[in-house]
Amino acid sequence: MDKNKLIELGSKTAKDGFRNEDDVVRKFNNYQHDENAQSWLEIMGYKISEIEKIVALKLHGFKTDVQIQVTIYFKDAINLQNLSIKLVSNPQGFNQVDKRWVDKYVEMWDIPKEVEQIFSCF
Repeated sequence: MDKNKLIELGSKTAKDGFRNEDDVVRKFNNYQHDENAQSWLEIMGYKISEIEKIVALKLHGFKTDVQIQVTIYFKDAINLQNLSIKLVSNPQGFNQVDKRWVDKYVEMWDIPKEVEQIFSCF
């Protein structure tokens, strides 16, 4: 594939990915009527009947693409779920999830030294 075609494909893939993020936000904000969102919430461990409200936001400048704020009836707290939305862009279905250095994950998640050493091998 020539360079211009690759650039065009990369641009299309990026734009499709942003549209996918917008779709996910819209679906979660309309969870009462969206079967996909209800299914996702159940997979995430929520009971639809206990949800008081959901606010889904598209974040900018973070690895997380979408944040889901779930308010449950009779609870004093809001549960936050940060999602990284990935568009599968090839027939095998593989996509790079993240490409940070291991020390950044250690910093973010307080990963034990032995796990850090294992991750560093890859």
